[in-house]
Amino acid sequence: MDTLQLAAAAQCLDRQLAQQAIQGISDAPGGIYLHTATAHIALIVQRAPLGLWQDPAFHKSGALTTWSTPLNQRLVGFRIQRISVPWADRIVRMDCRRVHISKRVDQIILIAECFGGRGNIALLDAAQRIRWAWRWDSLGGKATPRFLPGVVYVPPEDSLPFDQPLPSAAAWLRRVAPRYRPQHTAEQQAMQEAWLQRADPCAPWWRSSAEADHSVLYPVPLPDWAPMQEIPAQEALRFAPPTAPSASSAQERTLALQRERLQHRIRNMRQDMARWEDPKVYRAQAFALFALPDTMASDTQISAPDHTSATGALLTIALTPGKFLHQQAQWYMQQAQRSQRAQREITSRLHEAEKLLERLGGSESHAPSVDGAAAHTSPTSGNPAKKGKPEDATFRQTVIDGFTILWGKNARENDRLTFRTAKAWDLWFHIQDLGGSHVVLRRENSQTPVPESVLAAAARIALQQSQSRAISGEVDWTEIRHVHRKPSGGPGEVTYRHFQSIRVRRDG
Repeated sequence: MDTLQLAAAAQCLDRQLAQQAIQGISDAPGGIYLHTATAHIALIVQRAPLGLWQDPAFHKSGALTTWSTPLNQRLVGFRIQRISVPWADRIVRMDCRRVHISKRVDQIILIAECFGGRGNIALLDAAQRIRWAWRWDSLGGKATPRFLPGVVYVPPEDSLPFDQPLPSAAAWLRRVAPRYRPQHTAEQQAMQEAWLQRADPCAPWWRSSAEADHSVLYPVPLPDWAPMQEIPAQEALRFAPPTAPSASSAQERTLALQRERLQHRIRNMRQDMARWEDPKVYRAQAFALFALPDTMASDTQISAPDHTSATGALLTIALTPGKFLHQQAQWYMQQAQRSQRAQREITSRLHEAEKLLERLGGSESHAPSVDGAAAHTSPTSGNPAKKGKPEDATFRQTVIDGFTILWGKNARENDRLTFRTAKAWDLWFHIQDLGGSHVVLRRENSQTPVPESVLAAAARIALQQSQSRAISGEVDWTEIRHVHRKPSGGPGEVTYRHFQSIRVRRDG
């Protein structure tokens, strides 16, 4: 379901389930079942069929799992007050209420973010603070805990409330999936008017009848589609369990495992290639140092003429203070030899692995190397023994409300920014589970408060400087002291803990 489909389902089920008590919770693939005296509602947040459905053929079976047992304990006995989609971002909100014998009233809110590959379910208290949360991180993955006690739930930034008038038809169409959006202004307005004129929330939905294999359930007619026919809302909202994939044979599983191992090897070899400079760069730095008097280095870098260049351009060469220049020139020559040998050997092994993967029927995309950043290095990053922290000016940066925000443009810059430039109390941002820039928000100390608007701005930069091409996405953030290099990982590969997440939209 897209946002408009989900809102239509919520409006219809809201009327049917008003004041009904929740009698139990059951597991569903990628979501949950909510049971009342008259209905079984499937709330699917992670896999198809995504959305809010009614399952008249449900038969309760088995015990609850580790993750759904606490949810069952918290929700049983509450009465449903309202089911809504308050924001145009596929987020279902279910307000529930329970009255004790003592007349004390408890209020709880169930939030289900139906985002597909990564879905979330959370329980909020009356102050909209998160008290319990679980999520699915990947298709086929199991639900995992995400405890954010006391954090106020915030919907995705710039989400458009359904109960407020919109400035234009173009803004209204943000609620419609791209494949259903009409192209012409008149058709856009007609679609908006059809939605606003839905007096009965359980009015018949529409279904395309032009192609049986590509039928689509939609709460209003689609102007650009073939003629459509009405069907009852109960039929439109009927839950269709996903078909189980056929079991693969032992031979297919063996081939899949071999392909996975080969792809892992290929990625590692490409990362190894990205760690080495071009041998010509190392040699040019060595020749430039040999041409200088053999004095002891007193700074972390030096400028010297490039004798391999016809124009005699200046090179900025990284140094280790306290060592003689010719000694460091010898180190650069050794690096040139190692780089040349590594490139020759890795290229040969990489070519063999790619040919074998092709024969096994797999493919390995030529993606950017470490952490989604292009393998680009500069002469100043060639010496791993270099000491001292780079200046902020070497990174991309902006200032928002007095806070400086920095980010790297490749894997090595990410590594330097996070582990050599940032302070332990600075805030660190990164897109969830995808490659992208490390974003650092500078703070004076660990007690410096950061406004929500600045946090959202830094998270938006992390989204925009990532591999994600989605309009919105989730960004994790934490203090630098909780970020650590990944064991045996390359530059920019990290692990982190004690993090929180924020969902933001791209600018424009």
